[in-house]
Amino acid sequence: MRILIFPLNLLPVPVINKIATAIGWLAWVIYPFRLNVAYSNLSTVFPEMEHGEKLRLLRKVYLQFPRTVCLILLLHRKPIFKLVQKANVSGLDVLDKALDKGKGVILTTYHGFWFEAYFAWFNSNHRPTSLIYQEQSNPLSDSFFRRLRNRHGNSLEHIQSNAGLKRYQQALDENRVVIISLDQNYKYTGSEIPLFNRKFKCAKGSAILHMRTDAPVLASVYYMKDNKLHIDIDEIQLPPLTSIKDTSIDEDTISLISTTAIRWYEPYIEKYPEQWFSLFHRLWSKTGYPERIGRTMDEIFLK
Repeated sequence: MRILIFPLNLLPVPVINKIATAIGWLAWVIYPFRLNVAYSNLSTVFPEMEHGEKLRLLRKVYLQFPRTVCLILLLHRKPIFKLVQKANVSGLDVLDKALDKGKGVILTTYHGFWFEAYFAWFNSNHRPTSLIYQEQSNPLSDSFFRRLRNRHGNSLEHIQSNAGLKRYQQALDENRVVIISLDQNYKYTGSEIPLFNRKFKCAKGSAILHMRTDAPVLASVYYMKDNKLHIDIDEIQLPPLTSIKDTSIDEDTISLISTTAIRWYEPYIEKYPEQWFSLFHRLWSKTGYPERIGRTMDEIFLK
């Protein structure tokens, strides 16, 4: 990774964008990684979309993805970090009002292409934030990305996803913003809820933390629009709940909280599907995806 990043760091941003676009074209034409998964997931989001239209949209995804990756890896560069500094953030008053309650904040989100820019904004804006993340299997790579995020401030701490609910609750007790991504498939331990009218297994952590601590639950999304980073934050309206004990977990209530939270993302995914990173994840099923997606030359190259 360092060998790849070093020469990139010497180049002007417009040149980097052209190189990344070329890489995207090579991937799209020669080896479109997980095209079957992305195509199937896109069919779930847009069940009435025609085959050719899906492929045209997916081509945009494959061209956009390497450009985003290159810019994210060089987020420390001033011209690029300006995207974070000048981000259009809506709902910041909602977040601060929730923090004023002193119970911490459960900030749910999704996996978008610009997640590193989203983390960088929180790290550089002086609000104590805890990111629940899945540690990468390669420890050097994991350390690299942690250092990358820590370049932009000291407000963000990392909590491994296997640290357990007690560790997450400790962060809330310290009145921190705890960021939890919901659009992941927890096949064996998750709560079955609908996303785009199709069931998948969502992590239970955000719902259980809310039930145990009464910490407010907010939703947040991030996306690029008109060459500007946008971060939208809002409160999720939940019914009044009573606290629970470790031995008495109400699965119906967990499903209700998780369903209410994740539905908030559907309009954003529909509007910006080319920026939804979970398009490449086996979200609704670990199996059952088509083995191959047929593409004509026109569908590969023509608009």
